[in-house]
Amino acid sequence: MLTALHETFWDRLIGVVRLDRATYDALRRDPGATGQALLIVIFLGLANGISMVMSPVTIFMPDASDEMARVINGMSEALTFDTNGRRLLALVVGVIVSVVSWLFSSWLLTLIGNRFAGSGQQVTTEEMRRLEGWGYAPSLAAFLVPIPAFGPLLATAGMFWSLVTGVMALRAAFDIGIARAIVIEIAAFLILFMLMMLILIIILMLALPSA
Repeated sequence: MLTALHETFWDRLIGVVRLDRATYDALRRDPGATGQALLIVIFLGLANGISMVMSPVTIFMPDASDEMARVINGMSEALTFDTNGRRLLALVVGVIVSVVSWLFSSWLLTLIGNRFAGSGQQVTTEEMRRLEGWGYAPSLAAFLVPIPAFGPLLATAGMFWSLVTGVMALRAAFDIGIARAIVIEIAAFLILFMLMMLILIIILMLALPSA
């Protein structure tokens, strides 16, 4: 029987989805799991890119001024991928955003967790990258979006389950309970959300004068 440290990729994938604590502990200790985590993140970026291609964004604001309407139309066109070149761009952007988000969120969770976990167990950024990347595994259900009817439903279920696996990753990383892990996860999410909103505001402010 394989030990936790010698499980195959698929064994680990199943263990992560089933919230097997031994699998998470093994991932934290195994340097080779970092490359596997990166692979999951890249696949997730491709899945997100496919989702963008399959589900173009339409922004509708009936009371917007003419100037704002031009900006909104420009943003809608930028998020419409109707040519092969633009579809390829969506895939590339999806991968880049996924990798950058993974690196930054792992660093942020490490910073917050080491300061406020309270267990005395210190975690390195690389250990958090392994656990965070593997915690994204259920989100790979985003590849199922093109399937009529059930695809989007399964993708949504995978996204929500990745929140659970993310909490489990924090529990394994810092040896803490569910409540404290959820608090750390929420704190990191709020910081990331505010940062994204700030970036969006800056983009809009830069776009308005040229509209």
